[in-house]
Amino acid sequence: MQSATDSFLECNAQGLRQAKELEMNRRNAHRQVMKLVLSVSLWVPCWTALAQAMPLDVLHWWTSAGEQLAVEQLHASLLLSGVRWTDVAVPGGGGMAAVKVLKSRVLMGDPPDVAQLIGTTLTDWNDMGLVMPLNAVANRQRWAPTLFPTVMKLVTYKGVVIAAPLGIHRINTLFYNRHVFTRLGLLPPANWEEFEGVAHKLSAQGIKPLAWSDEAWQIATVFESILLGEVGPERYRELIVNRKSSAWLEPGIEKALTRLRWLRNINGGSPKERAWTDATRDLASESAAMQIMGDWAKGELMAWGANPEKDFGCVAVPGTQQMHLYSVDTLAMLWSKSKRTATQEKLAEVVTSSPTQLAYNRAKGSVPVRADTDVASLDSCARDSWSVFAAPGSARVPSLAHRMAADEATKDAVAQALWRFLITPQMPAKAAQRRLASAVRAP
Repeated sequence: MQSATDSFLECNAQGLRQAKELEMNRRNAHRQVMKLVLSVSLWVPCWTALAQAMPLDVLHWWTSAGEQLAVEQLHASLLLSGVRWTDVAVPGGGGMAAVKVLKSRVLMGDPPDVAQLIGTTLTDWNDMGLVMPLNAVANRQRWAPTLFPTVMKLVTYKGVVIAAPLGIHRINTLFYNRHVFTRLGLLPPANWEEFEGVAHKLSAQGIKPLAWSDEAWQIATVFESILLGEVGPERYRELIVNRKSSAWLEPGIEKALTRLRWLRNINGGSPKERAWTDATRDLASESAAMQIMGDWAKGELMAWGANPEKDFGCVAVPGTQQMHLYSVDTLAMLWSKSKRTATQEKLAEVVTSSPTQLAYNRAKGSVPVRADTDVASLDSCARDSWSVFAAPGSARVPSLAHRMAADEATKDAVAQALWRFLITPQMPAKAAQRRLASAVRAP
C-alpha cells in the first residue's frame, strides 16, 4: 500500500520529471507547451493542498532521525486531508524539555493546538481544563471496538476521550547485531545465564556486550525491564502502579539492582551520560553487540538504513517473554486562541486511521494501536511486539520510565535514585532500596 508521504512526493516528482523533459525537448514547440501544461497540472494539486490546508501548531519531542521520518508520515497524511502540521519540535530524550516549553506557553496564554502528552500527564493537563474532549471523533471512528482495550482505557478519563493514540512501544526489548552474532556463532539470550555467556564471548573478542548510557531515564528504562523479569507482572504492578512502598525492600529488588549494576560495568571503563541515539549508533557500528531500549531504537536503525531481517534483531529482555512493558504515543488537542476544533478533530481522525497507523509506526519502530491490523504487513520485530500485546494470555504492564504508570515527580525520583546508586559504587543495594521505597511512597 502506498503511504501518504509517497503519494505527496510522487505528485511533486512527476512534475519535476516533466519539467526536466521540457528542457531536453526544445525542438518541438507544440510538445513543449503541452508538457508545460501537464507539468503545472501535476504540481498545482500538491501546492494548492498545502496553501489551503488549515494549520495546527503541534508541540512534541520527536527529533531523532527515525522520529522525524515518523512525523513526516503524519504530516503527509494530514496534508492530504486538509490539515497542515506546523512543527514545534523540542529536542531532548524523554521529553522533559518539551514539557517545560509547554508549561511556559500555557502560562503565557499561548498553548499549542496539539501537544504530545502521554500516560499520567494526560490526566494532569485535563484536570486543568486544557484538553479538548474527542468523544465525537471516537464515536464516529468506532475507537472502542477497534482499538486495543488497554489503549482505549489509557486515553479515556472519567468517561471522556482525551487523546488520539498513535502507536505502542515495547520497552522490554533487547536488540542485537545480527552480523556480530552470526560471525561469533551466538544466539540471542533467553535468560540471564545465557546473557552472561554471550557477554563473556563478546568481551573476549574485544566487542562491548551492551551499549550503555548513564542518562537517568535510560538507566530507569533498563531497570524496569530487569525488574519485570525478576518479580513478574503482578508484583511489578504492586511496586510501580500501586506504589506499595514496603515491597521495594524485598530480596527480588536487591537482585534486580545487582543485575543493573553488573550490566553497567560489563563493558569496563567509566560509563558516561550520552544520548540514546549514540548508544544505538554503537550497536549499528558493531562497537557494541546488544542494547536494551524501547523499540524506537528500531525506527532509528531503519532510518540509518539497517534492516531488522538482515542487520539487527529484537527479542524480549531475558525473563520477560510474553510480557509487554508498554508506552503509548498520544497527541492531546488543547483549547487555544485559534479555535480550530474541527481541524483538531480531523487530525485525531486521520492519525488513528489504518493507512496512517501503518505508515507512522513503520517509521517510528512502534506498532499500531488498532486490533484489526494486518500482522503480515509488519516486520519481524513489530510482529512479535504486536502479537504479544494482542494475546489474551500476555501480561501488558505500563512503563514507569515513560510516564505510563506514575506521575512526573515519582518517575523522576525513581530515575534519580537509580542513577545515584550506579554512580556511587560504595552504596549497597539495600540503601538504594530504601531510597526507592521513599520515592514511590503513595501520597
